[in-house]
Amino acid sequence: STAVTFDQAPRFARLMRELRLGEWRRQLEHLRTGLATVVAPECLALWTWRYLEERVCGIAVIDVALLRKYARYDGISENALEVGFLWATLESMSQPDLRLFLHFVWGRSRLPPDGSPKWAEGFKVVRQTCGDQPDKWLPSAHTCFFQLDLPAYSSLAICQERVLFAIRNCVSLGIA
Repeated sequence: STAVTFDQAPRFARLMRELRLGEWRRQLEHLRTGLATVVAPECLALWTWRYLEERVCGIAVIDVALLRKYARYDGISENALEVGFLWATLESMSQPDLRLFLHFVWGRSRLPPDGSPKWAEGFKVVRQTCGDQPDKWLPSAHTCFFQLDLPAYSSLAICQERVLFAIRNCVSLGIA
């Protein structure tokens, strides 16, 4: 802890800048080495940080239209009333609730970029069989398969209420 005089200030500022700019160099080199095992280093130089982030982590803003583009239906028509209620519910959600929805159905908080191989299986919507009172049931999900089991709700209001309750309260993956 030496006092810096006015004459030494430029040298001190240069040394501080070098220290600060280099303090993460070692960790970044290890990160770069790891990335180079999956992505050619020449490509990394061409990518922006945002492009790399989206390829690795997914897109930060959840686009319901993108989710809908990759939706697949099993035992239910994409034109079924309850499917329309589902999409209307999702379109009315805030980004935090959409992240909860993705976590509920897929265990993730971001969607992959359009065209990514991660979309190979798509988002699967399946009719949930629940007897003669579907309005009393919550939707269920299978995160390993990116699948939502959807009861045949009778109204948009019930669909919104049940889906929001499920995503806000059923947050555990249920692993025992």
